[in-house]
Amino acid sequence: MQVKAREVAPAAADRETRWILKNIQAAMKQVDGTARRLSGAPVTMLNGRGRSMDVDGAKVTWVGVIVIDHPDPPEGIDIPATSGTTPSVALLRRDWEFLFDQLRSTRAVIEYLLRVAKLPAVPLGDEAFRYYDLAAADEDAPPGPIPAFLAGVGQRVTVPVLPSVPGYEEDAAGFELFRLILEDVATSPVDPEHELARQRALGSLDGIPVVQRASLGRLLLDFLDESRGVDDARTIWKFRTHAAGTDSDQIGFGVCSQLSDFTNEAFRRWLILRHHERCVRLGTTELTSMGVLLTPRPGRATEWDTTLAVATGDFQLSEEEIKHLYQIWPPQSEEAAR
Repeated sequence: MQVKAREVAPAAADRETRWILKNIQAAMKQVDGTARRLSGAPVTMLNGRGRSMDVDGAKVTWVGVIVIDHPDPPEGIDIPATSGTTPSVALLRRDWEFLFDQLRSTRAVIEYLLRVAKLPAVPLGDEAFRYYDLAAADEDAPPGPIPAFLAGVGQRVTVPVLPSVPGYEEDAAGFELFRLILEDVATSPVDPEHELARQRALGSLDGIPVVQRASLGRLLLDFLDESRGVDDARTIWKFRTHAAGTDSDQIGFGVCSQLSDFTNEAFRRWLILRHHERCVRLGTTELTSMGVLLTPRPGRATEWDTTLAVATGDFQLSEEEIKHLYQIWPPQSEEAAR
């Protein structure tokens, strides 16, 4: 990312146009140089929360974004083609802020940049128009085929990649709950050796389509309301699992009426079973499944605890173990029908 700010009073339009074009071309070279250096060898960097992260640039798909911070940019400036090997997108600061306000997701913004970097550039300042054109195209696009491994295990939901209306306008409370789940995962203390796993989990959670977040959050809020006030002699469980293509992690969201060592272990076994089922359907153990469990805090109507569990690889379950797990949890196809 490169930010070029005009820090003096704007002059004539032709002069400001030359300044903008010159800085876009310089930024493209800087983006390309940065990506090339970071791809040379793995490096250790600090993220925004001050945590060390190992970044292997050779395994990263790079896209550059050039933000022009200008108080009064001329209209209709044609952006030059990318000068290096790293594709770049140039846009005004107001359009950069528009994307984050519309999507409220770092991953969704990056995926948008990767998408438009392959398209012809639009005049500087027209990014919002392009966004809405793509959102309309997403709305009109026919749904794709259901992956064979998902047939018969749930309900199909088809949503556009880009929302024409921000998700928080659909259901502010539901959208906010999903954001708070991300924040809980991001801020919970973990051992340094598990930091990469946390970042992977955040990336997968942030990969949930923006259009689905408000409705998913609302569903979890309703589950939480049902689970409050249940006496200790009973335990209520509610689940919803999100599964997309083979290149996406399976993510299960659950609500339990109480938090204890027993319910934590039961949740862990639920995730292992669902992970095993997916591995069997796809015929591979090179998969990751994640589970997020919310449990209401006694006496507090608006708070909950968040538990994250991750299952990766082959658990080598015996037939007896699988049979025992199914006595606790029904098959996923039956659970999805409830």
